[in-house]
Amino acid sequence: MIRRFKPLFLTFALKAILMNLLLIISRVQLLLISALLIAVLAVACGSTEDESLVASGGDDASPQRVRIVESAKIFTEDDVKVIGWKGQRDFQLDYPGATTFKWGYLNQTEVGVLIYASAEEAKTLGVAAAADQTFRRESDNQARDGDLTDRISCRRPVGSSAVKADTGFPSKSFSASYLDPKSDTSDEVLAATCTTRFPTYNDYTVVGNVVFMCEGDEGNLLDPSTNCEKVSEWLIPIE
Repeated sequence: MIRRFKPLFLTFALKAILMNLLLIISRVQLLLISALLIAVLAVACGSTEDESLVASGGDDASPQRVRIVESAKIFTEDDVKVIGWKGQRDFQLDYPGATTFKWGYLNQTEVGVLIYASAEEAKTLGVAAAADQTFRRESDNQARDGDLTDRISCRRPVGSSAVKADTGFPSKSFSASYLDPKSDTSDEVLAATCTTRFPTYNDYTVVGNVVFMCEGDEGNLLDPSTNCEKVSEWLIPIE
């Protein structure tokens, strides 16, 4: 009799062991799934950043904030003016595909605007242009040498604050950077006035078919730009 029930006893024991293993595995899976859901909810609910923020360039010492906001609407220069942007003059460098390429002011800080025929062009040609115009050398955060950066802020010696040069140097890029392209002033003026050259724009935001390149708040070159952070809300008001 004992021999007859022994296999049956082992079968029940084996089943019990397997059931316990399945329960343990199921609990582990539930714990992992729960942990993942909690993490996702924490990120979604705890983040105060704009959901359009897709990249952060630079480093801890010189951060850059880049945003892309989707919009099906095709904006015009008039739409940008409605939110308070006051266009000044065209950029001097070439911006392939851009139908509008101007610098101006919004809330008393400078904002460059590039407008394209489509959002796709803004996200390709426009992003490439903005990345190029906000490029800083890793060694000193200055702009590249040569006529490659349209808008330049100069910093005088002995750590004084950044100033916008007002000289007559007829360089192509500097003529768009606070300088008069028609002046006959010699090149020596630049060396005396603009000893170090920094890109005026740091952050940039793409809203549909428009690219906004922004100067930092209060003219501080590396500070976050409220204009670039809020421009999508101003351009696309919540109804």
